[in-house]
Amino acid sequence: MKRLLAALLASGVFASPAPAAAEAPRTAYRAAKLLDVDSGRYVYDPVIVVEGGRIVRVGSGLAVPDGIPLVDFGDAILLPGLIDAHVHLGGGPDAATRSQTRNVLHAARAAQHSLYAGFTTLRSMGGPAYSVIALRDAINDGDIVGPRILDAGALVAVTGGHCSGPRVYRPEIASTAEGVADGPDELRRTTRKLIKYGADFIKACITGGFVSGTDPNQVQFAEDEVRAVIDTAHGLGRKVAIHAHGADGIRLAARLGADSIEHGTLIDDEGIAAVKKGSVFIVPTVKVMASSVEKAKKAGASEGTLAALAAARDAQKRNLAKAYARGVVFAFGTDFTQDGSNATEFSALLELGLTPLQAIQTATVHAAQLLGLSERIGKVAPGYFADFIAVQDDPLRNVRALEKVVVVVKNGELVRNDLAPTPLLRRAALAATGESADREDHGHSHDHAH
Repeated sequence: MKRLLAALLASGVFASPAPAAAEAPRTAYRAAKLLDVDSGRYVYDPVIVVEGGRIVRVGSGLAVPDGIPLVDFGDAILLPGLIDAHVHLGGGPDAATRSQTRNVLHAARAAQHSLYAGFTTLRSMGGPAYSVIALRDAINDGDIVGPRILDAGALVAVTGGHCSGPRVYRPEIASTAEGVADGPDELRRTTRKLIKYGADFIKACITGGFVSGTDPNQVQFAEDEVRAVIDTAHGLGRKVAIHAHGADGIRLAARLGADSIEHGTLIDDEGIAAVKKGSVFIVPTVKVMASSVEKAKKAGASEGTLAALAAARDAQKRNLAKAYARGVVFAFGTDFTQDGSNATEFSALLELGLTPLQAIQTATVHAAQLLGLSERIGKVAPGYFADFIAVQDDPLRNVRALEKVVVVVKNGELVRNDLAPTPLLRRAALAATGESADREDHGHSHDHAH
């Protein structure tokens, strides 16, 4: 009898019938053109078929099977969802005075600004410890709408260094930021702790910086400290972004195996060679430096400070233009942009000698490579996440067209559509960007687009 029961159980006779798998929803999207960011050529009359948040088919004039709703964006031009590889969602000048909970809510608003501006993936460089990890998880779980986020957890720094916390003149009340550590052993422990609690990558600030008032040329980490962070993170399968303005810090980070150099302001010929040899990306963050002089003027900075900032701004443009001309690969990043103006960085990249297509590639294929997601984001192709945007003017002729995104699709979900005749989606998007929802609509879409 026991053998008979065992045989019946094994055969599935007594098993409950498995529920039928629910079919993933399918939607098709159409527009006038789609930019192939690899070749720089347009695909005309493109149709993108999406199932379960992924692109399953894409091509010119594809027939849409019966029963699949079609969203038609008319004369708009489609591109992949954009990637900003250097943001500080939970940071900013007021972060230290806000509660952790308030910082998460602030970060959520900043993230939505970027999403509605066409940036469907963000690499958040850390700030108030772990706050953006909570936001990332809430978005992934569908609790709130937001972009895909990779977060560093907290900024790694040495005591007194750039990113080590606010400067105070009463040591008895000073607080130490979560990522601050000294010596190789402490820095290994800190790196492991950040990864344990959810960091997608590690960000370490090894030189001084302009915002903190420390010397941008000064390397604040010892070589064995930099090596401890990079080797530990790589051993645990995480990439490492290194904040470095000065030439010595850039060369050190590249030689020890950093995955990206953030800023790279004062890079020299040796640094360019080291970055190329190590296949290290540079995330140049041009516009934030370019705007620093005006911001300092408004803040009442001294003439000496203004002169130093202007000199650094001019040096940055010369140095980074030379680096790009020599084959260094750039990935797009904006630094402290939290208001949805991320795309203004594109025109700043053109000032370094990039073409509009090359600038777009920094925010698509190259940024995807840096993030280790080149098989999932950065292109509109079968198997990729269904992240794409639409603009109304040709970005290859005028890159500032990317500052006026009218459609955003993330994971196959239409989260912004200024072309819809019914402004339900538009109201949510425009409220987040501060625009009026009453302006005239253009284009057309099927009823289900809202």
